[in-house]
Amino acid sequence: MSIIFLIACAVILLGVTAAVSSPLWRHDPTTPELISREAAEDQERADLSVEREGLRQSLHELDVELAQGRLEPADYERLKATDERRLLGVLDRLAALTVPNSPSSVPDHVEKPRAWGSATAASLIVLTSAIAIYGFLQWQTMNRLVNAQAEMAAQMPDPRDMVARLETRLKENPDDVQGQMMAGRSYMALNRVEEAKAAYETVLKLDPRNHEAHYNLGVIMIDERKFDDPKIFQMALKHFDTVLVDLPNQPGVNWYKGLALWYLKRYRETEEFWATAHKNLQPGSQDAEFVKQALAKLRKGETPF
Repeated sequence: MSIIFLIACAVILLGVTAAVSSPLWRHDPTTPELISREAAEDQERADLSVEREGLRQSLHELDVELAQGRLEPADYERLKATDERRLLGVLDRLAALTVPNSPSSVPDHVEKPRAWGSATAASLIVLTSAIAIYGFLQWQTMNRLVNAQAEMAAQMPDPRDMVARLETRLKENPDDVQGQMMAGRSYMALNRVEEAKAAYETVLKLDPRNHEAHYNLGVIMIDERKFDDPKIFQMALKHFDTVLVDLPNQPGVNWYKGLALWYLKRYRETEEFWATAHKNLQPGSQDAEFVKQALAKLRKGETPF
């Protein structure tokens, strides 16, 4: 989509540039060529005016010479016809040069607004096209996201259906360790804690050193306790110790063991395990910052959370 949008933007940019710059390359009535043509027409107009007055004077003199008898009637008619024919041509040309709507007489201020008006219209068209293209691309993107989410939702199984299938499977084969683990995870996701606890305890009967089952049982004991009974924390410590024998640097287990020790008021040991947890978390992550702040408060003698 981004490539299509960039291409569309490039086309729109070219269109806007062409539209805005059109007055610069349109025919400008103030160019040197037109100025030169107007000067030539002005000169022609002046020459014709002089010739017009000369022809009128010539016709007047023919009339005087005929009246004084210095010119024969045949010569008079011939010369008069020549001057009158020429005078009519001069008058017609002068009339053509003074037509108000002729291209040479259109003032500059008429052409320029029309050019900028066209550029403004073109710019509005291009802008509307840009908005339409962007809206279309956004609509396509939203449609793709909605369709993808709908497909994911359709493909993602309902946890309750999955639990029902697992329970049917485990009734037929209760010693299925992987099935019991999946059931424990699903119960936790549905906040069915007691059933999750029972599933994990079943896992430990079948696989006494299962790390995930030990860890989750220890977490359930601490998080779901009704009151701060030291026995609860001692039992949770046993689960965490079993995991740490094989995974001494696992940050989650170190954090929860330190938490159990803190409730038992064994603060020096708490600091040791929380420091190990912090060292093995990704630097700058949210979990790392949380453990860092808890350590800082612990060292100051404050409640760490």
